[in-house]
Amino acid sequence: MVCAFFASRRYWPDERALQDAAAALQAALPFQADRCLLIADGEHADELQGGEELLIAVPMSGAVQTQLLSAAERYESVLLYAAYVPGNAPEPLSNAMLEKNAAPSLADCWGVLRRSHPRALLAITKEDASDMLAALDALRFVRGARLLLIGETEPWVVSAPHEPKAFRRLGVTIERVSRQEVRERFETASASDAAPYVSHFRGLACRIEEPDDEDLQKACRMAFAIVETLKAHRADGAAIACFDLLKTGTSSCLGVSYINDCTPWVAACEGELDSAVTMLMLKRLTSTRLWMANCGFHADKTMNFSHCTAPVNLLGEGNLPCILRSHHESGIGVSPQVTLPLGRRVTACRISAVTGQATVQTGITVSGPREPVCRTQAVIRFDDPSAYLNTLLGCHQVFAFEDVSRRMELLCRLMGLSVLTAQKDPIPLSCPTDRS
Repeated sequence: MVCAFFASRRYWPDERALQDAAAALQAALPFQADRCLLIADGEHADELQGGEELLIAVPMSGAVQTQLLSAAERYESVLLYAAYVPGNAPEPLSNAMLEKNAAPSLADCWGVLRRSHPRALLAITKEDASDMLAALDALRFVRGARLLLIGETEPWVVSAPHEPKAFRRLGVTIERVSRQEVRERFETASASDAAPYVSHFRGLACRIEEPDDEDLQKACRMAFAIVETLKAHRADGAAIACFDLLKTGTSSCLGVSYINDCTPWVAACEGELDSAVTMLMLKRLTSTRLWMANCGFHADKTMNFSHCTAPVNLLGEGNLPCILRSHHESGIGVSPQVTLPLGRRVTACRISAVTGQATVQTGITVSGPREPVCRTQAVIRFDDPSAYLNTLLGCHQVFAFEDVSRRMELLCRLMGLSVLTAQKDPIPLSCPTDRS
């Protein structure tokens, strides 16, 4: 990305003062640009040819609108930064830019960019700029990402598309991989192939309940097989039709846990592509590991979420308490039962490629009883439970264990997804389209 400071010598007649101001402004930026340019009365404007994907445009005075808008046309994305706002630059420099009409210049440019540029953003504060740059970085990652659909989406997952073509407009490449390919890697995996995974999960487990040594060996051979499949296809993640793999006599739960915990990739269960893409989006926006889970409703408006897999170093601060269990529904394989932290802010997200919509909700983890459902469980009290219910896109939710809602909403909108909101309503109601 390139950052350009636009100035007019009508307002900055002293060349030394202008150069010093630009240098001070560069030092105060809340981000590191690949290069910074001072464009004064159009000088050096020819260096803004759009080679970079992103232009950060900073008006330092009035009489720069034409130059700034001309440069913006050459870039895929433009972030207009209000550097004159107190707190964004040293006070004397903020005052100087205000005196030299930087504020009306920026407003004038934004009035044009917001209706004419396909991807223009306005950052008023340093926090705005950081959030927007994070969202743009995630956008570049997602639009170049490759996901594997291992097998077919499980038939009971009715809320998600079963055809990869639904994801074309999001820029994610979906590659089909047969479950047989994973089975063959599993069947030929040796004890030495599984050894690093066995060591990893034995080292983090507080205890092992149902599984025996053979169960752990088989589950770790499956983890090896899934990781090697991702490597072979140079993928960024996978949606795994995991129930069919149970026919091998083990589960893929440990492999999914390992991928989401210890690698740069993502893994979603049940061949569910909406959640896999949601995980790709969140991956670049959070410092925590991601968890995919099923939801269940409680009478007190809290909700229980559960799944038979979870990252163990969830917060990136060390392993959480973990028991190795069998897979809940089948009773075979190995699944991590992770004790998730209480009092932790969470962001729950889900996209729908079919409808072009997304949900982004925030809440906090609270205490609650264990239920006879999947092994890892968390009770969430959402900030707005009614909004959660009235915008639900499906059973599966993806969690980041921090509040990244603002960045995720930005990313959704950049990807052309409509972020659903709902008025508070104590009774969830459907709103079918009138077909009369």
